[in-house]
Amino acid sequence: IAAPRDFTAKWLAPRLADYAKNDPELRFVLLTSDGEIDFTQANIDLAIHWGTDPGEHEGVKVADGAMVLVTGIHESAAATVIAWPGASVEDVVTLRVADAGLAIDAAAHGFGTATVPALLVQADIAAHRVRAIGDPSPVADAYWLIAPLPQWRQKKVKMLVAALTAQNGTLSVG
Repeated sequence: IAAPRDFTAKWLAPRLADYAKNDPELRFVLLTSDGEIDFTQANIDLAIHWGTDPGEHEGVKVADGAMVLVTGIHESAAATVIAWPGASVEDVVTLRVADAGLAIDAAAHGFGTATVPALLVQADIAAHRVRAIGDPSPVADAYWLIAPLPQWRQKKVKMLVAALTAQNGTLSVG
């Protein structure tokens, strides 16, 4: 499975752990991907893609795209700004980090506010590591589970996609 590091840490890994509880012999290979995914070169069965659609592959949207502004539990809403490559930031930036996961962690540690994908920050909000400032704002991009048609048709991929999407609620198929 190829996925962005922050997506793996904040969303995918806990769900794979739950899925694997039913089969103690199940094994995963997780690869970091932050751009184009070559399914043949790395022998990848499934990937996670951030975009408006699954691109040239078969795919299922994990959840509708939404961004939310978060800050540490004890921080004021007027805190400084944390930026990462996927966030459009117009304010003066105090801290730049590599991805949304690091932005969430930086906000939790009191560095300031970060606008991050709502899907990735759900567990941190529930655990009271960060708090949302306002409601999530819809965006066109979303996380997609994708694969070329031959992999998409494989039983193991179908079962994994079904398990991952069943845990998340509503979906859109592309």
